[in-house]
Amino acid sequence: MKLINLAKTLFSGNTKGHFGQWAEDVLVRKLFPKNMKTGIYLDIGAYHPFKHSNTAYLWLKGWQGFNIDANPNTIKLFNRARPDDKNIWTAIVPHDQFIQGVDRVDLMLPGAKDHASGISATGTVHPGVSSDRSFSESISVPAISVSKLLEQHNINNINYLNVDIEGYDQAIIEEFDFARCHPKVISIEDYSNTIQEALASPITTHLAAQGYVLIGRAGPTSIFLFAE
Repeated sequence: MKLINLAKTLFSGNTKGHFGQWAEDVLVRKLFPKNMKTGIYLDIGAYHPFKHSNTAYLWLKGWQGFNIDANPNTIKLFNRARPDDKNIWTAIVPHDQFIQGVDRVDLMLPGAKDHASGISATGTVHPGVSSDRSFSESISVPAISVSKLLEQHNINNINYLNVDIEGYDQAIIEEFDFARCHPKVISIEDYSNTIQEALASPITTHLAAQGYVLIGRAGPTSIFLFAE
């Protein structure tokens, strides 16, 4: 009976899936017109071309964009699966570190048995976060500030921005150059415990000043829409 029910569901034409870990991509895609078959995304902390990806559905529709990750194995996966995207191996660090000469940092990872695939959704270049998580492995990776990233790769116009970099999310969104490019939709990890906390968080406050409205939460992710 369970298999029959499953088959009926799958062939009903009404089944909808998602790639995002908390189905963030379901909400994100509903904020764009259904007939919008092309667009540009910037995914900072991309992790995987499909698993837990908030851009995979958009890519399937025909969008293209920029996938940024500090793990070289992640970028290898993107280059194989999504070669038409611009896949960039680098960590994103606060601007004050970058201008002081920090152009390489340690990507901290859990033990090898916890990331046998060579990638980890919890890897971080934030020393405090890695200490809290008791990570035992590290690799040296290139680093850049978000403003330099936009300049270096001539990123001037994006429709969707996703930020998930385990520790530096707030610092990076506060340094993002909205005068240069102003995405319609932003999703960003903001570890508030309640809706009330999310509404009052520094991330929400900063984005509100840029013209964005918090319109949803999915797990630890806040989703913002530019109030045109």
